[in-house]
Amino acid sequence: MLLDRTQVRPRGLSAPRRRTTLLLLLIPGVLWYVLFKYLPMAGIAYAFTDFGFRAKVSFVGLDNFKRLFASMDFGRVLGNTLLLSLLNMVVFFPLPILIALLLNEIRGLKARRAVQFVIYLPHFFSWVVVGGIFTMLLSPSNGLVNALLGRLGVAPVYFMASPGWFRWILVGSHVWRDMGYAAVIYIATLATIDPELYASAYVDGAGRLAQTWYVTLPCLRSTIATVLLLNLAGVLKIFEQILVMYNSAVKQVSDVLKTYEFTEGLLNGDIGYATAVGLFTSLVSFVLVVGLNQLSKHVLDESIM
Repeated sequence: MLLDRTQVRPRGLSAPRRRTTLLLLLIPGVLWYVLFKYLPMAGIAYAFTDFGFRAKVSFVGLDNFKRLFASMDFGRVLGNTLLLSLLNMVVFFPLPILIALLLNEIRGLKARRAVQFVIYLPHFFSWVVVGGIFTMLLSPSNGLVNALLGRLGVAPVYFMASPGWFRWILVGSHVWRDMGYAAVIYIATLATIDPELYASAYVDGAGRLAQTWYVTLPCLRSTIATVLLLNLAGVLKIFEQILVMYNSAVKQVSDVLKTYEFTEGLLNGDIGYATAVGLFTSLVSFVLVVGLNQLSKHVLDESIM
């Protein structure tokens, strides 16, 4: 007996019920953001108070910001923050793109997975572990680097206590820990590129380098802009890495806004002033992100946000 198609209904949930199920799945994520991202924003009010020194908190208006801009430490920590952020952006940002392009050229699946595992692994080390690794490697007494330098007749170098070296150690440790993991999003984008584009370029006489320049990189353009925006949003908020690695010998060249905020707020107890420092950092980051978005509109003809 033949069945009437009008009487046959697809199995599973109806469309409204599927939408309801998906919305219910969003609830844990939304609650997490509300509880840990949006509700803490109420603490911004402390930036306009003298909270921390007195039992009775009073409103002080913009006094904390005036004190910040008049502080002798402000220029130093702001300069260190901008310089370290610039070094990280210039040195670190292109490397994940290069890694993704090189991994894309590896044809053997096992070899590609092995390389990915090796370069991804450091990302899962905490900064405490990374700081310990670099401290041991660069130790002037029994570190591997100074042992190699000694064989070349070079006197031991106190890398972790040298203002001239320490900034580059921060940049190098950041590159070693995160460059492999940062390449993931580019590798995912490369997998979506239509192979016919490469075939067409090959027919037109383009070699591997020309295919990368005229096919791969244009397809990565929007992804590169988006990742740059995300990196820029947190570029001024470097904290944990410096906190576990710096010391009094290099504090002048490595003390940044977030470590200054930590010192003033948690160590010195001036919560109101520390909140003002944090709010200033967030506002500068917001201006940088908006500025980059406007630049993307003019250069790439597309808005990231």
